[in-house]
Amino acid sequence: MLEDTNLDQVILVMKMEKESDDELAEKSADSKMKAIDLSERQKQILVYMDAGVEHSTEQVAEKIGLKGPRTRQLLNELVNMELLACIGTTKKRRYIKV
Repeated sequence: MLEDTNLDQVILVMKMEKESDDELAEKSADSKMKAIDLSERQKQILVYMDAGVEHSTEQVAEKIGLKGPRTRQLLNELVNMELLACIGTTKKRRYIKV
């Protein structure tokens, strides 16, 4: 016995969820890191730094295990790539993830 099946419509239900601002920021940072050729140390810095939190050169240097001058150079490179912003001058300079 054959069953005669006539499907006139197929209903597809998709659930859409809004991504949180944190998820969007993380995706944006990931896509920026992929689009720009970054060194491993630069990637370490970006992973370490939380968005919206100011970090000093010394804090970053201690966390990634480098001396201050090399860390400052890496931070300035990231500023030039527009992945970080710097606040203040000289000893009071802080870096913030964009």
